[in-house]
Amino acid sequence: MKILLTGFEPFGGETTNPAQQLALALDGETHNGAQIVSAILPVARFTAIDQMRDLLDMHDPQLVVALGLAAGRADITPEKVAINFDDFRIADNQGHQPKGEPIDADGPAAYFSSLPINLMVKEMGHLVPASVSFSAGTFVCNHLMYGLMHACAQHRPNVRAGFVHVPQATENLAQDDHEMPHLPLAQMTEALERAIWAAAAHTGDDIQVQAGDTH
Repeated sequence: MKILLTGFEPFGGETTNPAQQLALALDGETHNGAQIVSAILPVARFTAIDQMRDLLDMHDPQLVVALGLAAGRADITPEKVAINFDDFRIADNQGHQPKGEPIDADGPAAYFSSLPINLMVKEMGHLVPASVSFSAGTFVCNHLMYGLMHACAQHRPNVRAGFVHVPQATENLAQDDHEMPHLPLAQMTEALERAIWAAAAHTGDDIQVQAGDTH
């Protein structure tokens, strides 16, 4: 079983991105016949989707987990839904800053994750704060999740996919910036790995976790 795990390059003037660090840390890991293959995507409105489609063709994965940074969140948060809406607070790394534009003018209003996100939250909750999120925002993270789910719906209906936001990493904070919520990279790496193996092993998601619940 091939599992595609993606992270994002740094953006917004930062030199690091925990989504990139976590994806690279898990690249090549194996468990019960499943293998993670990682890739880093640009924080760019159109290019990120194009490269994701190329990765789907290249690796033909059965499971896709895309990671992104949600600075200010204290939990690791699998996203429930992506909306067909771009409204960038800042420009992406290629200078795009759409305001109130659809991602796909002909696409549906939203797509739901096909990952067992409640199960993933339960697995991660043994190690770190984790909860389900019902808003992936309106920046490139939401754009990528929507584009990923749209690509799967159109061409790969048997692929299970979704998006997970992570907090800032403790190691990436400046000395005077520790008021921002953060988690150590090693703990996030272990928690995400457990969540990915759980998602690989279980197609159902009958565990109920309320939004905002932390374990």
